[in-house]
Amino acid sequence: MMQCKVEMKSNLILNAVSGLQFYDNPDVYIRELLANAIDACNTRAALEYSWGTEFLEMEEARMMNSMRPPYQPKISIVYNSMTQRLTVEDNGIGMNGQDIERYVSKVGQSYYTSESFEKQQLDYEPVSQFGMGMLSSFAVSRAMLIEAKKDKCVNTAWNIADQQAIEAVTAKWLEGTEEIEYITSNRETSGTKITLVLKPQYAMRLTHRGMVHAVLRYLMYPPFPIEVVYDQKKTILKSANPILDNPLADIAGIVSIPIADEELEGFIWLYNGKYKRMKVESKLYQQNFLVAEGDECNGLKPEWVQYMSCRLHLKKRFLTIPMNRTGLVRDDKFQQLREKIGQKIVRYFNKSPLNLNLYLSDGQKSVLTEYESEMELLAKAVTVDVFLKGQTVELPIETIVHGFEGKAIRIAFITKGLFDYYRRNYQMDFRRFLKENKLIVFEKNRDIFCQMMAPYRKAQRYIISDCPGIIYDEMVADFHMIRSVVAYRNAYHLRPPKLGYDEIFCYVTNNQSGILDIIINEDHMLAKMLAPVQYHPKVHRMMAVIKENIKQRIINTQKRWDKIVDFGGCFIDEWNDAKNIATVQAMWCLEDDFVVSLNEYISSVLDNRDRAELGLIALEFHRDDFINWWFEPGEQTR
Repeated sequence: MMQCKVEMKSNLILNAVSGLQFYDNPDVYIRELLANAIDACNTRAALEYSWGTEFLEMEEARMMNSMRPPYQPKISIVYNSMTQRLTVEDNGIGMNGQDIERYVSKVGQSYYTSESFEKQQLDYEPVSQFGMGMLSSFAVSRAMLIEAKKDKCVNTAWNIADQQAIEAVTAKWLEGTEEIEYITSNRETSGTKITLVLKPQYAMRLTHRGMVHAVLRYLMYPPFPIEVVYDQKKTILKSANPILDNPLADIAGIVSIPIADEELEGFIWLYNGKYKRMKVESKLYQQNFLVAEGDECNGLKPEWVQYMSCRLHLKKRFLTIPMNRTGLVRDDKFQQLREKIGQKIVRYFNKSPLNLNLYLSDGQKSVLTEYESEMELLAKAVTVDVFLKGQTVELPIETIVHGFEGKAIRIAFITKGLFDYYRRNYQMDFRRFLKENKLIVFEKNRDIFCQMMAPYRKAQRYIISDCPGIIYDEMVADFHMIRSVVAYRNAYHLRPPKLGYDEIFCYVTNNQSGILDIIINEDHMLAKMLAPVQYHPKVHRMMAVIKENIKQRIINTQKRWDKIVDFGGCFIDEWNDAKNIATVQAMWCLEDDFVVSLNEYISSVLDNRDRAELGLIALEFHRDDFINWWFEPGEQTR
């Protein structure tokens, strides 16, 4: 009897896949053993095709191969619930004693990354890379038995002349030991049979349905029949390639984009917001094996697309797969795949760019990446509602940019509701507003428009009008030269970075979603005083109370609070009424003695000692610290 010591190639390997991951994914070891078995069968198939034909002309080689009985790969996965033994068997290339010593006992060392395998120059790229099949077996079992044999005919192609190298071998390992013992056996057929005596926590989870599910989950489709047996219940799995099936074909509001080239195949689906509940789960396969699913695929979606899912298969090894095979490594290869998906979408919509509008994101996050064709499509596809030359029209961004080429203009960003309110109630000032701003942009796709304007933006600021309720954004844009957006993709502002009015302590934003947001002006004297201690428990709670009190006065127009209410620093009501205009709601929201009540509240939270320690001795509010039309009529000071 011969022995070899079990060695770890790296302690990090065991940490990567042992413990919690196996409890979260109780069938992960089936995936790894299945990958090894498929590699063994496919490698034997590649060997048999080339066996004995190395020195023959192509036609003679074909004739010789046609005279031999074709190789029929077979894999079986058998479980006995009484003995808690799981057996995975294949009729692939098999193993010998040297393989036991070099690869099985050296955990993390894969035969398929060895020099011996590379020398064969086979027309097959294995799935296995890290020797994870054996490691996962060690992790879930109390004992392991390996029976294997390398077929003499098959191994002629490997130039194996040593009789010992083709002797059948039986190896065993017991939990708690560091040795694998192996002897010659009487196995007659080429292949490998691995039997695991599972630990109780894994045995109790194994079912016939679970075994079948594991195979169908991790394999895109069985490349040849795979037999799954649980006690007396048997299932033979074999199916056609499902990646080319389109379950969402011909559904209005869902775009199906087929992909079929030398590297990638499958479907990409884009969803209109109304159909997002119909999203199928994303799955990404590589070399027929699942490498990512669900949220793990989120990074593949271009940011300018609102809802997307995909079922894709990388035919060859391309992506970097982590050692534990969970998730994807976000490296250059990942970015290349992401860009390829984006380019497929771009080509699909190039013929009818305006159709993309139904599937665009809201633009709250950066939507731009790094390739020019993406920018060109968005410029044609993204339309914004604008007021131009006395009328409201919907125009693509490209039309706007080219229409003002060679000019520098002011652009106002305002919601349609506030625009109409402005026009109805302040006609004189409204005419001045139109004269100063050559282009008025409403809320539809406003944020994407701002990003596309990054190369042309010279300045951007808030305008607080003397007309009660009127606050809007203003941008100075210079279109003297048409520029590529790519270089400016990270140099945009969805809102002006600063208020521009140092004397105003806070203001209400008026954004496209109708969500009320009270912003503290960081350039205000008192804001600068509070900034260094803003996370002090008393200060943090105090500021939350102040902001919420102002918000409640804006929301509750019929029953406004008449003093500062200390509710504990938790938000009470949420503003989500897109029909009402936040800035207009803020008109006259503050009572006569609001500032007095505010300062009294601050004094109740911070005593003189607190103020001295925190540097807030001069913390005192005045009416001039707030927008004048926030106070009731007759009480405005400026």
